[in-house]
Amino acid sequence: MTAPIMLGVFFVCVFIGVPIAFAMGISGAIWIVFFVGLAPTVLARIAYNALASFPLVSIPLFIMIGHLANRCGMLPDLVRWLQLVFGWLRGGRAYISVVGSMFFGGISGTAVSDIATIGRLEIQMLTESGYPLPYSAALVATCAILAPMLPPSVAMVIYAFAVGNVSVGGLFMAGLVPGILLGIGLIIMSWYKAKTKLYGTVTEFPKLSELLPLTIKLIPLATLPVIIVGGIISGITTPTESAAIGVVYTIFIGFALTRKLRLRDIYDAILYSCSITSVLGMLVAAGAISSWIATRNQITQRLADFMMSMTTDPTLYLMVVAAGLLLLGVVMEATPLTIALAPILAPIARHYGVADLQFGVVFVVCTMIGLITPPAGIVLALTATVADTPVETISRQIWPFIACSVIVVILCIFFPAISLWLPHKLGF
Repeated sequence: MTAPIMLGVFFVCVFIGVPIAFAMGISGAIWIVFFVGLAPTVLARIAYNALASFPLVSIPLFIMIGHLANRCGMLPDLVRWLQLVFGWLRGGRAYISVVGSMFFGGISGTAVSDIATIGRLEIQMLTESGYPLPYSAALVATCAILAPMLPPSVAMVIYAFAVGNVSVGGLFMAGLVPGILLGIGLIIMSWYKAKTKLYGTVTEFPKLSELLPLTIKLIPLATLPVIIVGGIISGITTPTESAAIGVVYTIFIGFALTRKLRLRDIYDAILYSCSITSVLGMLVAAGAISSWIATRNQITQRLADFMMSMTTDPTLYLMVVAAGLLLLGVVMEATPLTIALAPILAPIARHYGVADLQFGVVFVVCTMIGLITPPAGIVLALTATVADTPVETISRQIWPFIACSVIVVILCIFFPAISLWLPHKLGF
């Protein structure tokens, strides 16, 4: 009776317009207080224990890094450098969008930050080179989901916390190769489009006298992801400590080197990161209540037994989970999807013998694809706003890019080494 009651209350709340975090909390609270008879203080204790987690502190810090890096004024220099490197190639502006998003992903770790900071600039470059606006916006939206696939990924921090007993650093490394594969896939698609449609303009091969000074100027910014990821890989710092060091280093760049950062910018970055993290905190607390109920009623074990009775093939299980997540991603955002389902599906994957890191990568990438899937993809909607074009026009161009992303998921399912080789080499 537990699952039908909670699901019924949850869907009623969502239907009448209650935010998902509150809907999850209300459904769990009703079951605990009225059907089990426990004191309401149990809810507060579960929520507090969930939020009193050191790794969760890394989330607002990573968000701050992306915000501060934008305020430091070095991102236009990065785009200019990429124009010099790739501009002489046919379709080079499209390559800039892919590589620029991959680099910025190594700083911010979120798709929304990628669109909000460099999305408008990338779309403007593409349209000036002759790319149609809907195609440009669709490409930039897909490039944005590279950020959560590459370290330091906020989505992977949330997943690791939701599941428990999963290395955040290991997940970072597990997502690196799939993220690069998707980037290569987008570059190949851009090359083919530029070749067949003659999109893009070609500039002169860059002069060393122009490229070298700009390269030297960008060294401090290029060092930032190296410091963050390098500290985690080496084991010198935890993800949270690396994020804190990244914030301090970004502030140093802004004040000492570019001299464009102001105290007001730091205040705005704190306010921005806190506003986003507060929403995540509500989801984490509500998800912890649902996970506690699932554990108490052995829901995960029952689902595992049911799935094992249907099939013992781990590959088939991963395909079913991936298909389900892709479908749910059409109507649910990535974070509530992770908080609600990761604690249930990950233990079942262990029953099948699927490695935690492989399953984590498949799960996260599938939820990221949901961010650009019509009609409710939040990154798709944000890109439409930035590009000042209707979502419908972008939606018609986004499907080939979604197909490319799904191919990466399928490769990760059938070839576990894609996500496991690097973390195993590094000792995770």
